[in-house]
Amino acid sequence: MARSIRLAQPPPALGVMRWALAVLATCLLAAGCGKEGVKREGDLTLDLGGGVKMELVLILPGSFDMGSEKGHLAEKPVHKVTIKKAFYIGMYEVTQEQWQAIMGANSSIFKDPKKPVEMVTWQACQDFVRKLSEKTNRKFSLPSEAEWEYACRAGTTTEYCFGDDEAGLGEYAWFSGNAGNMTHVVGQQKPNKWGLFDMHGNVWEWCEDVGHDSYEGGAPTDGSAWVEVGNQGGLVLRGGSWGTYPGGCRSAYRLRPPPWYEGGVIGVRVVLRDS
Repeated sequence: MARSIRLAQPPPALGVMRWALAVLATCLLAAGCGKEGVKREGDLTLDLGGGVKMELVLILPGSFDMGSEKGHLAEKPVHKVTIKKAFYIGMYEVTQEQWQAIMGANSSIFKDPKKPVEMVTWQACQDFVRKLSEKTNRKFSLPSEAEWEYACRAGTTTEYCFGDDEAGLGEYAWFSGNAGNMTHVVGQQKPNKWGLFDMHGNVWEWCEDVGHDSYEGGAPTDGSAWVEVGNQGGLVLRGGSWGTYPGGCRSAYRLRPPPWYEGGVIGVRVVLRDS
């Protein structure tokens, strides 16, 4: 199905040729080139040592409508956000072997090196990205909510990355209807059109932002994290989990638990910004 892509205006220093290549890369993603087994120009693989790798997908700048008028109050109002700089995001949720390689420990309930790490608090994830940055000499962080939703939607305006009908969720996500009350090895379901796996389901993913009851009152429109303390408080989780009903796995759905919260349904995905 054809879909529109709104690319941010190129900064003058980028140059016409490099911008044209960026546009071409985005159009290739829109055509469905982000499928399993296809290595795209710009994607990145980092060596964490001991044979452990981390794969990252390049996300180009652009604009999208954040939130959902069909969802809860916390998802409203829908507002336009412009991601001004390219960034990398994990192709998969952080796995237990990746966490072990950086943190030297693994407290997950569902033990398997290739399954997503869980039982991690927001602060533990902050420690992880700090140590990951030190080890790789790169600038890792948690994604902002806006970056997360932009990457999850992959150019779509529907409730899920694949459309509005929750009947298709089982092809893209491990959720309450098919997960068997456990996490699953990352990357077994279909990726979205930008080559990202498990954006719906498997484990919830911490974001950088402080929680708010809605987007009223100053939600950033430049893709940055909303860090001012809101009237709801807590920190933001996105994406749903193996125990989540279909509606909670939607692209715009938000949870806002306290930062010390942990459980077998909560993990993380990282972002890399080198500029």
